Amino acid sequence: MPKKKKHTLLDKLYERYHIVLVNEKTLEKKKLMSSSSLNIVLSSFIVFLFVLSAAFLLIYFTPLKEYFRGYTSVELRQNAVENSMKLDSLESLYILQGNYINSLKDLLSGNISYEELDENLSSKENRVTDLEIVDTNQEDSLLRALVEEEDKYNAFDIKGERFTTVLFPPVKGGLSSAFDINSKHYGVDIVMPENSPVHSISEGIVVFSEWTSATGFVIIIEHLNGLTSIYKHNSSIVKSQGDTVGTGEIIAFTGNTGELTTGPHLHFELWYQGEPVDPQSYIEF
Repeated sequence: MPKKKKHTLLDKLYERYHIVLVNEKTLEKKKLMSSSSLNIVLSSFIVFLFVLSAAFLLIYFTPLKEYFRGYTSVELRQNAVENSMKLDSLESLYILQGNYINSLKDLLSGNISYEELDENLSSKENRVTDLEIVDTNQEDSLLRALVEEEDKYNAFDIKGERFTTVLFPPVKGGLSSAFDINSKHYGVDIVMPENSPVHSISEGIVVFSEWTSATGFVIIIEHLNGLTSIYKHNSSIVKSQGDTVGTGEIIAFTGNTGELTTGPHLHFELWYQGEPVDPQSYIEF
């Protein structure tokens, strides 16, 4: 009796099969297709790869990818980039403002001189990281032009720059000592009875409000356009750092405090963009 030939796996893959339809009533057969197992497996794999590739391309090149975790929309990415650039600009501005205020505090405390103040501000500004150039649109250009046009008609001028407000006198009284930059007297001394109200020369924000051993109670207000006002030798102060004040609002009361005082008076200084200016040129005491 002859032995049956063993079929290997390859032989089984090459075995062909017929797929037919049989009529239930007449038993008529209708052939649909004929194929081997190997052809069916390869055909199924190719169809699977085609469907997978089509689905990937459809998702990758259409907005459908926004619905999958890990993908963001184009608009969202653009907003993120713009916000990042604005944040960098604000951070650099915050650093410059902080350096400016800290230098003023050192000057008031007697730790540095006016010449050293200029050197500190220059060196700190040079260390600030350069920002990327941001393209301005048409609306920005129109706004800049409008602001520059309005600045032509402002009331006061300091070294080619203009104020936008009329300054309110901090107190009304006689001057015992005038502004003299050569002797490093960067303000004016106004003789006043103790506990007389001291007014803010313009609206602004209190950036310093503390006691110093040299000049007693000191309050510093930062105004618009780079203007800063300083009030020294007060008996008391009624505003704290971070407070917003209005024009003519009472911020302190005159006194005779500090080691450098010469009697009841108000020492008043006016600074513009980091440099002292003569208050008598802009305020009538």
